[in-house]
Amino acid sequence: MKAAVAGMRASRVKWILVAFVVVAAVVVSVSFVLTRTGSLAPGDELKRDPAPYGWHGSKAVGSVFTDGFNYLFLTPNARGDIRLISARPLMDESGAVKVVGVRARVVPDMLPRNFTYSSVQDSPGFPSGHPDLAGAVPVNELVIRPSSAGQDTRWVEFQIGYEVVAEGRSARRGVEVTYEYDGSRHVTVIPSYLAICAPVTAECQPEHDE
Repeated sequence: MKAAVAGMRASRVKWILVAFVVVAAVVVSVSFVLTRTGSLAPGDELKRDPAPYGWHGSKAVGSVFTDGFNYLFLTPNARGDIRLISARPLMDESGAVKVVGVRARVVPDMLPRNFTYSSVQDSPGFPSGHPDLAGAVPVNELVIRPSSAGQDTRWVEFQIGYEVVAEGRSARRGVEVTYEYDGSRHVTVIPSYLAICAPVTAECQPEHDE
């Protein structure tokens, strides 16, 4: 009887060890997948939890414009370069407005000389011809160097181009940004809201309390 009990206990220990190894393997696998697929949260290289903001307006069908009010705020804590991969506006499914492109620049590093405004909310065309929006590049070409000593106020400005393709209302509930930093891929969402209505005479409700 004692031998049988001892055998059962040994069997249980063996199964516990097997289960532990399996769980550990799964944890390692999940960690690897998170790093490879870009689902890691940002660290102290970015400022955390900015307050939501945005704007709204009405435009004629056929209008093309640039929204320059999309900011990723940097901190002086980065230990190395941040390489942008993509910026994806989180649009609803109405289809009244479509995204035609996204460009980015670092402010104030990439501001043009003799600029008047560091950002422009709404500018005709894409890329915009507004002189204060000059200097932006395709998102996946931008590498952000760490801040210099005493350089505290820096941010990435995303200039998003839209075309109004039909009457109705389209809304954006943020911009998903993917980037590589410190050997890993990270994802964050800029809480910038937008609502655009057509035709130009339509009343347009904001997407959040502006």
